[in-house]
Amino acid sequence: MECSPETDQTQNHRLGEYWSKEEKYPFLSTLQSGEADAEDIGIIYYELTENHETKVVTTAPVFLDGTLRYVVCLEYGWTAFADILNQNLRSIALWGVVSLLIVNVLLILFIYFKAVRPMVQVNSGIHAYMETKDSAAAVQSMGRIRQKNEVGRLADSIAAMAVEIDRSAKENLRLHGERERVAAELDLAAKIQKDSLPTLFPDRQDIQLFASMVPANEVGGDFYDFFLIDDDHLGLVIADVSGKGVPAALFMMVSKNLIKNYAMMGLSPAEVLNRTNASLCENNSNRMFVTVWFGVLDLANGHIVAANGGHEYPMLRQANGDFELFKEKKHGMVLGALKRKTYTEYAFDLEPGGTLFVYTDGAPEATDAREKMFGTDRMLEALNQRPDAEPDALLQSMQSAIDQFVGDAPQFDDLTMLCVKYLPHKEETT
Repeated sequence: MECSPETDQTQNHRLGEYWSKEEKYPFLSTLQSGEADAEDIGIIYYELTENHETKVVTTAPVFLDGTLRYVVCLEYGWTAFADILNQNLRSIALWGVVSLLIVNVLLILFIYFKAVRPMVQVNSGIHAYMETKDSAAAVQSMGRIRQKNEVGRLADSIAAMAVEIDRSAKENLRLHGERERVAAELDLAAKIQKDSLPTLFPDRQDIQLFASMVPANEVGGDFYDFFLIDDDHLGLVIADVSGKGVPAALFMMVSKNLIKNYAMMGLSPAEVLNRTNASLCENNSNRMFVTVWFGVLDLANGHIVAANGGHEYPMLRQANGDFELFKEKKHGMVLGALKRKTYTEYAFDLEPGGTLFVYTDGAPEATDAREKMFGTDRMLEALNQRPDAEPDALLQSMQSAIDQFVGDAPQFDDLTMLCVKYLPHKEETT
């Protein structure tokens, strides 16, 4: 509705319809008298009707040429407006909840089809592969998962892993069979090597002899030998081949046969080493070598002629004495290194009741967990606990002392020992 203070009859008439409402809208009287101020215009009035409805009246002035010409009055029911507003808000809230539920359902379905169901398929494929070990079926199962996300990449990785596991399993089976074959061959080689060493020790009145060889691996490079060259001369050999395993065992067999063959020809110990060295240097592309102590014991008088090719010094005990390290001056080079090498020999006497003990470096170089070596001093101490004992007892005592010293440390080298005791007086008393 419009209200104006002009005196136009038509306007007055129209305004007159509202003058009667002066009590209701007092600002109209102010407008009629022309005394309206800016403070009286634009005021919002509230009214509570008999029906407990709230009405709102607000005004807005209209000026022409600086003169207030009109006042725009707006009257409306707030209760109805509030009802419509509340209804709209409820509708908005309801649609918001419905939309949120729809979005959540769609999100759950998306997660299920893109992540949960593929992961279930991955889990089922893994369990199937664990039961069947069928890599082809696993690849086919993982191939059904076509998602281009992390789950899809996981499925591809599992399929590749199944194929690799299958390949590795077949390779392991092949290697296991190969290892069994090699183990069987090593067992056979160890048996052949053991059979090549003499184990029937002489049952004679003039000597007591005992020897042992404990390899660090299945087969070793150490060897000992003893044999009668004739009725009065006993050949004694102890040697250590460089390296370990089958190559050392093969080189050991060749060296052992060469030494015995040349010795049985009646050659001197020095000449036996000379010829053995020359033979070993032929076709020795692997540059293997062997240390050798070879001596010939005259059973009639205890006289020993020996030659040493880079081997450990022997230990000697005369009758009623203790064992001592016998450092001969003519100590030669290892066999198999230089073809033109010439070896020399030396001689000494073994008194009746005396004992000769020869060994490989596995004894003095036996190492404990602190990497401390057993050494020749401890060897002499072990031998001199019972220096007059029989050869087999002396070797057992030495082995026990080494084992106690080494403890749980692994054995890195072969351990070979030979001991002979000269007892010609037994034959005389009988």
